Amino acid sequence: MKKAMLAPICSALVIPGLGQVINEHIKKGVILLAAVFVLIVAFTYETYQIVRSIIRSGVLTNDTTTITEKILSGDYRWMASLLAVFTLLWLYSVIDAFIGGRKADALEKGDGDIT
Repeated sequence: MKKAMLAPICSALVIPGLGQVINEHIKKGVILLAAVFVLIVAFTYETYQIVRSIIRSGVLTNDTTTITEKILSGDYRWMASLLAVFTLLWLYSVIDAFIGGRKADALEKGDGDIT
């Protein structure tokens, strides 16, 4: 695997959107980075709300309901959706960084074939 392809893929694996920035697709990279940031903030806020509701419900002082039971009784479809969207963005970022790196390698070789 060539250097022009390896750096974007490794970067995209760690931070979605960074591979696009390295491939000089700045606009696409910034959009992906912003989308991931929004998803992380939303996920953190949802986690905060869950912890806050557990604390406010008095589970910590009530012996009949444990914290685990309270957590397991919750509806977490919203958080699962956020995680699914993040996973799709991450996969898109890695695949797009791979394709962009492959194109950069083909251009570097002076070869028009990117298959």
